[in-house]
Amino acid sequence: MPALSRERFEVLIRDLTSRFSQADEKKIREVLPAFARVTEIPVSYLNPSSRYHPVLILKKRFGNLEKDVRVSLVDFRILNKYNMPGWRREVEFRLDRDVVLRERVGGVEALLIGDPSLVSRMRDAVVRILQQMNFRPRNFVMFYNQIYMDFGNNRFIHIEILGSDLRLRLVNLKFTDASRILGKAIPYMDSVFGNKNPEFYKLLFVYASETTGSFDWFFHRYIMPRLNPEQREFLNEMHDYHNFLRLLYTYVARLNKDRLGDEVGIRVVRRANPNRPLEIGIAFTNRGIEVKRYPSTTTISFMV
Repeated sequence: MPALSRERFEVLIRDLTSRFSQADEKKIREVLPAFARVTEIPVSYLNPSSRYHPVLILKKRFGNLEKDVRVSLVDFRILNKYNMPGWRREVEFRLDRDVVLRERVGGVEALLIGDPSLVSRMRDAVVRILQQMNFRPRNFVMFYNQIYMDFGNNRFIHIEILGSDLRLRLVNLKFTDASRILGKAIPYMDSVFGNKNPEFYKLLFVYASETTGSFDWFFHRYIMPRLNPEQREFLNEMHDYHNFLRLLYTYVARLNKDRLGDEVGIRVVRRANPNRPLEIGIAFTNRGIEVKRYPSTTTISFMV
């Protein structure tokens, strides 16, 4: 910390220790730098660039009395009703329960913050994801149910786990780069978590388009079961269904996958019956991958 920040930090430590207890000083010294680190992550909930002032609420129970103190993570000072910022984002940390850990997880330097039971569950989930990745992050921060993986040059993969659901966000990373980094962790996350967000399903599509084998898996898992009778009939009438899939894959592989929209539209015309084309809309939604009867726009079009 710069000298001024260090001085302010020490003043804050003394003030907080006097409001809680001398026994809490060690943990307070761990908590404040850890939360300051979270505010530095561009995609973090507490990053001040969101125009919200990040506020830490320290809490501790003393018998039947619960004491709480609000702390600015920008100014390193205690807040009260007179200096409380209007636009703020608050996060709680219980001194008598929550933990701050700095350790290696899956061979990666990590900062872990949260309730011990949640930290344990999240750590296990991260280890399994890291085991499937082609390239591991330089470090990561696990902030309650949020995971921020740092790949350098201001590039992050942000994963949020809500029960059995998962949300993924890429920061300064292209889909193709993220697919190369995560590798088999993508289908792994797809298999172990329930609902995902559209950005994850786009990434899954990009991963599936890398090889004919992965595309075949994707098509039979997500597309084939959702086709309507007319679309199925078209495929059943193909003389060589597997050759058709390989041909479709060659067109999918040519897409600019870093500029994927919310839908990939496919239109296939048969020379023998051009009036009955196969049309499929593959939509990436919060409810999963949806297959539409008619695409909103045609991304891929060819004749067989």
